[in-house]
Amino acid sequence: MSIYYDYRDDDSSEGQNIRALISAFERRSPETYFDVDSLDKIAFHYFESGRFEEALSAIDQILTVQPFSAYTWLKRGVLLGNLCRYEDSHQSLEKALSLNPHDSEILLNMGLTLEALGCDDEAVKRFDEAVRLDPLNEDANFHLGCASARLGRIEEAVANLQMCADRNPEHQDVWFELGYCYDILQDFEASLGAYSHQIDLDPYSCETWFNKGVVLTKLGRMEEALHCYDLTLDIDPGFIPGYHNRGNTLALFGRFEEAIECYQEILDRLGDDAQAYCNMALAAAELDELDRSIRLFRKSLSIEPDFAMAWHGLGCCYTELGRHRLAVRAHTKATELSGDNLDFWCCRADAELIAGYKRKAVKSFRRMTELLPDDHRVWMEYASVLSQNGKTREACKAYERAIKLDPECPTTWYQYSELLFMLGKVDLCLDALSKSFELNPEYKKRFRKHCPPEIYNHPRFRERVGIDY
Repeated sequence: MSIYYDYRDDDSSEGQNIRALISAFERRSPETYFDVDSLDKIAFHYFESGRFEEALSAIDQILTVQPFSAYTWLKRGVLLGNLCRYEDSHQSLEKALSLNPHDSEILLNMGLTLEALGCDDEAVKRFDEAVRLDPLNEDANFHLGCASARLGRIEEAVANLQMCADRNPEHQDVWFELGYCYDILQDFEASLGAYSHQIDLDPYSCETWFNKGVVLTKLGRMEEALHCYDLTLDIDPGFIPGYHNRGNTLALFGRFEEAIECYQEILDRLGDDAQAYCNMALAAAELDELDRSIRLFRKSLSIEPDFAMAWHGLGCCYTELGRHRLAVRAHTKATELSGDNLDFWCCRADAELIAGYKRKAVKSFRRMTELLPDDHRVWMEYASVLSQNGKTREACKAYERAIKLDPECPTTWYQYSELLFMLGKVDLCLDALSKSFELNPEYKKRFRKHCPPEIYNHPRFRERVGIDY
C-alpha cells in the first residue's frame, strides 16, 4: 500500500530534532506530551524505517487530539494495511472517507485495501471514483488499469494504463502491465513495444525479459525469443519458467538434447516436477527413444496422476510401438481428463480404429463433431468411420454436413458418391461424381484407375459423367 505524507526532512538540524523526538518518544511516560506536529514527524520516521507498529502508536495519539482529521485516519489505514490488518485498515479508511468524501488519495488507498481483501469489483469502483475526482492522477489510473485487467476488462485497462504512461513515461511498472494487456488483446507488436520500453527502464527485470520472449514466440520470432529466455536465466538462474520456455523453444528448433538439459535443470533445482518429466519425455520421443520416453511419462504420472498431456504422450508412444490396446487406454484417460481437447480425441479415435474398436471410434468421432461442429474435415472423418461400420445412411448425412460447410472440396463429393451408389441413388451418385470432376479434374483420372466396375460400367455413366469406356 502507499502513503502520501506532505513532509520533507532536508537539513541536518531537522534530522537531529527528529532523533531527539524519537529518543523522547521511546522513553516516554504516560504523562509525556507531544504536539501533533511532533507526533506526525515521529510517525513518518517509523514508517520510513518499516516500524509500522510504532508509527501506528504515534498516529493513534494524534487521533486522541484530532479525531476528525481525515488525513490522519488515512495514515492509520495505510499503516494497518502495511501490517496486513486489512479489515482494520478498511474501517479506518471508511472513517477518513466519511470525513472527506472527495479525496482521491483516500479512495485510492481504499481501493488498494479492497484488493488485498480480494474484493476486486469494489476496488475498481473506488479507483474509478479516484480517477473521476482527479483524472490526471497517474497512480489512480495505474491501479484502476491493473484492477480492470484482473477482471478481464482489458480495453478499459489499456486506456487507464496509457493515461498513466502518458503522464509519467518513467513509471516503474506501467509498461509491464501494458505489455501484458496488449498480449491478451493479441496485439503482439504493441505488447512487444511495451515490454521493450519496460526493459529500457529496468534492464535487469527477468520477468519482463521472460514475457517479451513469450510474445516473440507468438510472433514466430524464435531466435529472438530464445535470446530473451537466455537473458532471463542470466539475470536470475532460479527463475524456473525460464527453463521451461527455453527448453520448449530449443525443442521447436529440433535441439532436443539441449531441451532435455533445460528440463533436467528444473529437476535439479525443484526435485520431482511432473511438467519437466513430461517435457523430457516429449523430447525423447522426438529422438525416437520411445522406451525412455515411456519411462519419463510414467514418472510424470507417478507425480501427477491426472496429467492429461502425459497420458496423451504415453498413448502416442504405445501407438508407435504397435501396442494399440495400451494406446487406447492412455488416450481414453487423456480425454477423460481434458474432455475438450480435439487433438486428444483425434488420437483416441485413431487408436480405437487401429485396435479394432470401431464402435468406440464412432463415438469418439461423434464427440469431435461436437467439439468442432463447423469443420468439414471432422465431419468427413466421422462419415468415413460410420461407413466402415456399415452405417451408410448415417455416413451420407455426415458427408452432406461436410459439403454444406465446404461445398468446394472435391474429396468430399467423391467419397459421398460412392455411398450414394451403395444406396442405389444412381442419379445423385453421378451428380456428386460430376461435381468432384468439375472441382478437380484429377479425380476423373483417379476414377478411371480405381472405380469399382459396377459404377464405372453403369449404363447411364457415359451420358452423365462424360468418360469414354
